Amino acid sequence: MMCKTCIERLILDLYFERGARETPKGHALAYFRQKYDPESVLATYIITLPIKVDVSKYIPPMFANQMPEMTSQGMAGFAFPPLPEKIESLDHLRHLAEIRGDDLIDGGICDSNDPMELIQLVNDLQLEYIRLWDQSLETLALPEAFTVNELIYELMGEQDKLSELSKLVGKLRFATEGSDKRLMKETNDEIMILARYLPEHYWIPRLIQTVEMPAASAVILAQLYLERCYKLFEEDYSRLQEVEQEIQRIENSLES
Repeated sequence: MMCKTCIERLILDLYFERGARETPKGHALAYFRQKYDPESVLATYIITLPIKVDVSKYIPPMFANQMPEMTSQGMAGFAFPPLPEKIESLDHLRHLAEIRGDDLIDGGICDSNDPMELIQLVNDLQLEYIRLWDQSLETLALPEAFTVNELIYELMGEQDKLSELSKLVGKLRFATEGSDKRLMKETNDEIMILARYLPEHYWIPRLIQTVEMPAASAVILAQLYLERCYKLFEEDYSRLQEVEQEIQRIENSLES
């Protein structure tokens, strides 16, 4: 059985394989290696709720006395499944974290033969992750309210977000060619807002840089970066490789 000190050390030194403890995303995949079979990996998903919930409002009064902890505390987040499930492979989990934009946490070694200890381990990890999330909110300057576009992006599917990105890229190119600095800044800011709702591996900042480049080949380069986003979304990895090779070729020619 894992000693209490070991568990406390694990939580205090929560290891982010992907992401950073100073700026957690609010959602994370956490995995554990089996004690007697290191190749076997279990995983769970941790979510912090952006809206504080008073759970007592949703519990019938007749059951309130039976669940005092639920009624006296708000729900800030949870881990599901509470007892981690065996997954296909660690590489598969890492790929999921990448394409979903999740934090990835290495929870260390666990003993799946002791489910109560494992549930407690997940609970402690979840509470620490939520604490880090709350702590990050205190240090970040968050906007007082969403813009209308942010609310729209929140509800859009990924394909619609990519369509919106295409429109904004065209608008930024128009502003750049016309040397309209005000429109350039407004469009740049709008693209960066949209980028919050797209995976990091879409490389939106790089796309913006190419659009604003004066070189003639920048138009082609920007189009390739945009196509790369679509191929990632479509999981067309054969064409994706071709696009990335062409991007590399053009960037090398611009540097020389």
